Amino acid sequence: MQNTEKSESLVLSQFFPYRFSMLQQMISENIASVYTGEFDLSRHEWRVLAILGEQTGLSAKHISQLTSLEKMQISRAINRMKSNDLIYDAIDKNDKRFTLLFLTNKGQRIYHILVPRVLAREKDLLKALSMEEQQALNQLLDKLQHKAALLLK
Repeated sequence: MQNTEKSESLVLSQFFPYRFSMLQQMISENIASVYTGEFDLSRHEWRVLAILGEQTGLSAKHISQLTSLEKMQISRAINRMKSNDLIYDAIDKNDKRFTLLFLTNKGQRIYHILVPRVLAREKDLLKALSMEEQQALNQLLDKLQHKAALLLK
C-alpha cells in the first residue's frame, strides 16, 4: 500500500532547534575568546567561575544544575580550577556530607576582570537589535524556556 500523503520535508537551515544551536555555538565561541586566551579557562571553567562569582558557597551538584553541565564536566572543571588556585572547597557546616565551593582571591580577581569584558561583548552583539527587539527577545526566550521545561516533564 502506497502512502499518498505528502510528507513534510525538513529544511535544516530553517529548523528552529538547528538554527538556535548554531547561534548558541557562535555566541559561545565569541564570548569564549574573552576568557580562553589570557586566563586559559575552558567554557566549563568559565561557567563555574561565573556561577561562583554570582553565588558563593555552592556544591558541585548545585553548580551542575545551574549550568546544565554533566557531573564529569563539572568534576574536571573543578579539579583544574583547584589546581590553578581559582577555587577552594570547604565542608558544608549544615550538612557535613557535602563540600561547598568558593572562589579564591585569584578567582575573584579574574572574575572581576572578566565580567566587564563579557558584558561588553554581549552588548556589542545585542547592538544588532533595537531596545524594543531586545526586550521582545528576552520575553520570547522566557516563553520558549518555560515551554521546553514543560515538554521535558
